[in-house]
Amino acid sequence: MSEENQKPWPQSARELLETRYQAFKDGNIDFIVETTHPESRNQHERKDIEAWANNSKWLGLEVEKEENEAEHTWITFTVRYQEKDNEEPIEHEEKALFRLHEGKWYYFDSTFPKAKTYQREKPKVGRNDPCPCGSGKKYKKCCAQAA
Repeated sequence: MSEENQKPWPQSARELLETRYQAFKDGNIDFIVETTHPESRNQHERKDIEAWANNSKWLGLEVEKEENEAEHTWITFTVRYQEKDNEEPIEHEEKALFRLHEGKWYYFDSTFPKAKTYQREKPKVGRNDPCPCGSGKKYKKCCAQAA
């Protein structure tokens, strides 16, 4: 690890996840880059990591599931944060792969859940359908103009 941060290297994938989360909170980009697996470091732009870390207010980390193997661990987790220009909290869900490399745990890669499908409560009204308000006009000439 960098000289300014002489803490012992995390001893498990979960400990690494927790220390990386703290590094995002603290803006310690060197630690985030250094704890990314050497084979996947080139997949992450430092400026993008720095922008996300510094433009966010970090609100919490919750681990949902941990799948441990000898040489790798999958951890499913949710991070809550707010972007500095938006008061709405964001929940970032991720399934991260951590791998052992030369006796140390590193973050390797992530997968993200598919977006949830939105289902309407009522059928969609087409532009040329009769307006559901009962006016007798086409929807586009009636209530669609007010929306």
